[in-house]
Amino acid sequence: MKPAFEKLISPEGCSIRCSQGLAVKKSENRWHYHPEIELTLIERGTGTRLVGDHVESYGVGDMVLLGSNLPHHWAVVEPRKQDYTIHRAMVVQFSPSLFSEAFVAVPEMQPVGELLDRAKRGIRITGKARRNVARMMTEMRDQTASDRFISLLRCLFYVASIEETTLLASESYSPVWRTKAESRLNDILTYIHVNLADPDLTQNELADLAGMTPSAFSRFFRKATQRTVISYINEKRISLACRMLLERERSVLDISLEVGYDTVSYFNRRFRQVKGMTPREFRERFRGHAAWESLA
Repeated sequence: MKPAFEKLISPEGCSIRCSQGLAVKKSENRWHYHPEIELTLIERGTGTRLVGDHVESYGVGDMVLLGSNLPHHWAVVEPRKQDYTIHRAMVVQFSPSLFSEAFVAVPEMQPVGELLDRAKRGIRITGKARRNVARMMTEMRDQTASDRFISLLRCLFYVASIEETTLLASESYSPVWRTKAESRLNDILTYIHVNLADPDLTQNELADLAGMTPSAFSRFFRKATQRTVISYINEKRISLACRMLLERERSVLDISLEVGYDTVSYFNRRFRQVKGMTPREFRERFRGHAAWESLA
């Protein structure tokens, strides 16, 4: 199956994205890739991890560094008769443009340049080293943009220096990317994310932006993302709403308006379609799981 392109949006004024995933539904997790380099720590949950052509079971404490555009997927083990499993992960993502060829050519940056080159195959971090990396990732979450960048550098230098690592994808694995098509898609997805709160965001508007007919754009979008335009927009709106429900004290009405829905009844209906429960039920069910667990 062809991996879907995933668009990631960093916080305003910061080029490094730190997030914590909660409440994963099997259908939401897809074989995908993105230009950003990713460092992921599994804090809760088990399943099968796919990185390039490598397949391996994972559990609590699993930590991997994934290079730019490397396809990956965490196939969650879902308890029987349950739609959701509390599958928690700490994730740090950053653009490879942070480390240009000129920057990594500086002698002092050579270890990081070599690390990012190896990360094109995916790197699993093991042993005691992962505890140190986990601590650095945790510290990055609440730091200012400049401090976060310094912490990321410190973390990468540390990973470059340790021996407790294993390469994942085979040396011969080399996915082929259609740069022009993905550049166009990236522009479209950026536009969607910037205008996510606009209830009048339509497929025809996006087709015009892409310079395509609505039918041609629909086929192009679905082939690239494995979703229809409408389902993608709703998925991203509901994903944003989930984070707000867990992190903020705002009312369901306020959140529904902020993520682009005209009425709370329509928001509730869409939320139930995507999540299988109402926004209030989601908040009550998952808010108590925000506390982090220690590594196994």
